[in-house]
Amino acid sequence: MNNSYILLRHAHSRFSSDDFNRTLSEKGFSSLDQLEFLNSFNIDYYFSSPYKRAFETINSSPIQFDKIVLDNRLRERKLSSTFIKDSEFEDSIKYLWDNPDQSFVGGESNQVALKRILNLLEELEGRYSDKTILLSSHGNLIGILLHHFDSSFDYEKWEQMTFPDCFLIDRNGIVKRIMKD
Repeated sequence: MNNSYILLRHAHSRFSSDDFNRTLSEKGFSSLDQLEFLNSFNIDYYFSSPYKRAFETINSSPIQFDKIVLDNRLRERKLSSTFIKDSEFEDSIKYLWDNPDQSFVGGESNQVALKRILNLLEELEGRYSDKTILLSSHGNLIGILLHHFDSSFDYEKWEQMTFPDCFLIDRNGIVKRIMKD
């Protein structure tokens, strides 16, 4: 790879049926100070999901940036066009991890979501060289991408992700969790 990528999972958000406009919760806003360490990475470019919680995680944090580019390919993976109850959410995610080519009605499979995020990385790899690029996104999509680079990143590791959370994919494609505990 030509670049290093910092994958930033958004901070804790309020529950809302309006997935696009869900804002960070009070807990989410208060956790943003822990992202200050990212300033030491000399990040060159910032890209974010257009979903409000992912954008707010960068925009309201102490991360120093010039400009945040919104990219729809960083949106959360669509589980289904039908409502999935909270009590069924984790079982649904586990099923999709175990069956990456499967999807629920109107939703994206892991393979389809991976293709979407890899399309963005391919574009960034063609456009930039020797840069550090931050991608602010969502747990499902980040987990799927991490699994692509490191097959040991599985459903159980996805479950352990925090709000916010940060991972580095270096120029050798090696994944490392960089979030300070």
